[in-house]
Amino acid sequence: MNDLVKQLASKDPLYVRCIKPNENKSSAEFDLERVEHQVRYLGLLENVRVRRAGFAYRVSYERFLQRYKLLSQKTWPNPRYGSPRDNTMLILKELGLAHDCEQGRTKIFIKSPQTVFTLEQLRSERMSYVIIFLQKVRY
Repeated sequence: MNDLVKQLASKDPLYVRCIKPNENKSSAEFDLERVEHQVRYLGLLENVRVRRAGFAYRVSYERFLQRYKLLSQKTWPNPRYGSPRDNTMLILKELGLAHDCEQGRTKIFIKSPQTVFTLEQLRSERMSYVIIFLQKVRY
């Protein structure tokens, strides 16, 4: 499992979003209303705006905190310092990664994919500690 995580962390993720232009799967038809609905539903316009601004990764503070709270003694196992936004910034400052991030109202925006890879690598390294901790608590 660790080898798989290492291999995935070393790759640059690419996402393909498919838009179906019609129900009949015909190349000669184009349903504008259906395509507009899919573009809105997938959040593609927001994604384009964020990417144009130079941010490779965006996630809500709550989701970021849930995933990376184990990287700081102050947020593990339960965050104790204010809002999810405050705790997110606490983690990033402790790790020296805050310079690559911008705060939004509901999300954290990270410019460099390398910062995300660093967070994931630190998380995978810390995971063994968490597993041992949970096993100790269980018994």
